Amino acid sequence: MSNDIFEKASRLNETLLEQLGKAAEMQMNAFQRYSEMALSQAKKASEVRDLDGLKSLASEQSETLEALNDQFTDDIKAWQDYSSQAREKVQKAVSSADESAT
Repeated sequence: MSNDIFEKASRLNETLLEQLGKAAEMQMNAFQRYSEMALSQAKKASEVRDLDGLKSLASEQSETLEALNDQFTDDIKAWQDYSSQAREKVQKAVSSADESAT
């Protein structure tokens, strides 16, 4: 009986740790992408020296905002997919634990 409890807890913990690792990786990757984009924009802004440079920067901003919007959309979809997969894996781990108890 006690071995069953440890096996069930082990399966669940393994699943939860795996999902936590995936979430952390996704979050770090997103942070890196957004921070690189922010640094790039700050660098471009710091290089503006005249009105033409400012106009050029302003025209690039619409493209940058569009790319940022696309990235937000992709990240939200990835998080939704992750959430669904994580829920399924945890439910599977819990249901496997329940089945082995019977």
